[in-house]
Amino acid sequence: MKKEDYNYFDEFITMADYIVQSAEILKDVFVNFHIEKLEEKTTEVHKIENNADRIIHKMRNHLIKDFLPPIDREDIALIGHKLDDIEDEIDEILINIKILNVTEIKEEVNEIADILLQSANAVKEMFLNFKNFKKMDLIKQKIIEVNELEEKGDKIFEKIMSSLYRTEINPFNLIKWSHIYNWLENAIDCCEQVSDCVEDVILSNS
Repeated sequence: MKKEDYNYFDEFITMADYIVQSAEILKDVFVNFHIEKLEEKTTEVHKIENNADRIIHKMRNHLIKDFLPPIDREDIALIGHKLDDIEDEIDEILINIKILNVTEIKEEVNEIADILLQSANAVKEMFLNFKNFKKMDLIKQKIIEVNELEEKGDKIFEKIMSSLYRTEINPFNLIKWSHIYNWLENAIDCCEQVSDCVEDVILSNS
């Protein structure tokens, strides 16, 4: 019987693609907000998150029995975990928008949601070139891009949080949107964390 062909790098790409899909759905929720469609969109992202979880479980099972993984097994596990963190964060944002009974969207949220989507796409591009370290310059370029987007996200976060505390008079809305902005910033931070992991792997294998 032929041994199953399993490729960790391909699975990283699949995970990154799931993240892009989820970030696109989240951005669409904010741009075209319809309360009656929120349940559908939340379910859609949650299904993607479940698919991502299945990849992580399968990856861990392969790592346990893989005699000679292509890179350090701890690095593979960490990268998978960090990718899963991004997907989990996006899933939680949508779940909490529903829990918090958000009925109207603040226009400012689109700016930081767009940074998250750009970061997700940069992470995906990074992993498309990560396989066998064939295109080191492109990988490094995407790592820099993710880091720059994280810095840009920090500035936007500071701006919109400052605006929120200066202009929002409803205490419930203040709490809701403070949480939502923080969750979005956390998701962007998670994108930077996985790019840092890839950079560490490149340094240790060069």
